[in-house]
Amino acid sequence: MAQESRTSRDEIIRVSVTCLADFITKPGRSAEKRLRPFKFSKRGEGFARSSYYQAALKSIRAYHSQGNDITIFDQSTQELRALALSENDPRKRTKIEHNIETIAAYRKLYSKRRFKVLKNRRLEFPIAGIVVTAQPDLWVEEDGIQVLLKIGMARHSISYIDLVLSLLRKAAIRSGLKIRARNFVYLNVSTGREMICSGGLTRFNSTFSAAAREIAGSWPKIVSEPQSSSDADRPRP
Repeated sequence: MAQESRTSRDEIIRVSVTCLADFITKPGRSAEKRLRPFKFSKRGEGFARSSYYQAALKSIRAYHSQGNDITIFDQSTQELRALALSENDPRKRTKIEHNIETIAAYRKLYSKRRFKVLKNRRLEFPIAGIVVTAQPDLWVEEDGIQVLLKIGMARHSISYIDLVLSLLRKAAIRSGLKIRARNFVYLNVSTGREMICSGGLTRFNSTFSAAAREIAGSWPKIVSEPQSSSDADRPRP
């Protein structure tokens, strides 16, 4: 017998920005199939992303905390390459290689920036019956100006990244933060380029509301399916 849904009608439905953006930009499958991986993710978006890019983010934080010491990137890359060569599991090896690419992309774009790494925070805002949660992969400050950075192997359309950054900005504003749109940044590891949040804050409002209502209606009906133990090693958007 299928496991009963863990969500009652009175329970708050929380979904990540990546869940909402993914839901909007990947039509064609049922709502249940699109939402199931997000509903039954045991530790949520923040853990999945930080876990996948843990090695790269650790290197980046150490780089800035130690006065932009470039040898930290060199050493981290060397260690990860050796680890990749010794790894027999193709999926785990790919994860290591993606971390190497992340360090290289970050180094190319931000090695000269004098970032101070701040404590990360989870932000959220309500919309049409659900609560959207948002957390940057890196929260930094330079000359008193905060920058929220997302990192991913973005093989999605540009519209997906626009949605993610717009949702992150909305969550930040809802939390009382005054951060300019251009300081919400997506580092696309697959291209080595950055994208910034652009356009008006309200331009996706009707799209967000319609998707949120559909999620709110579908969420209680979704039941779990067995997950592969290697799901944590899948690339994150």
